[in-house]
Amino acid sequence: MSHDLLAYCDTCKAPVADGDGALWADMADVDRTATNTQAWEMLETKQEAGALSFSAGSLMSYPEPARWQVHHSACNPSPDARAYAVEVHRCRSWADLVWWTAHLMGKTWLQHTDWEDLLQETAEAAGTRITPATPPESHR
Repeated sequence: MSHDLLAYCDTCKAPVADGDGALWADMADVDRTATNTQAWEMLETKQEAGALSFSAGSLMSYPEPARWQVHHSACNPSPDARAYAVEVHRCRSWADLVWWTAHLMGKTWLQHTDWEDLLQETAEAAGTRITPATPPESHR
């Protein structure tokens, strides 16, 4: 079976076969990012003329998003994590990736993850988590 998208394990860097792993986010990391982001906003933003503002320097302390990870089941460093997981066989085509993006956009916590980075890396064939089997043609 040919796939449009391939998944590569963050631990061993080998391809993840269908049924042998998942793309996942640790919900404890997502919760931590959400809490840290709320604290950053309280400390770093100011209300001016009806809009929120912050200094460019304060962006250096903006919390890092929770990272989506790909692992073989045997390589997963946190097998007991409270994870939101998508089995790799459910994310093998561009249509699958679009479907999951639409689905995840309904989750209030998505903004606290690096899903946007994962999509951009995949589209640029620069990703190491989800990568096109053949580089896509971009029409930017």
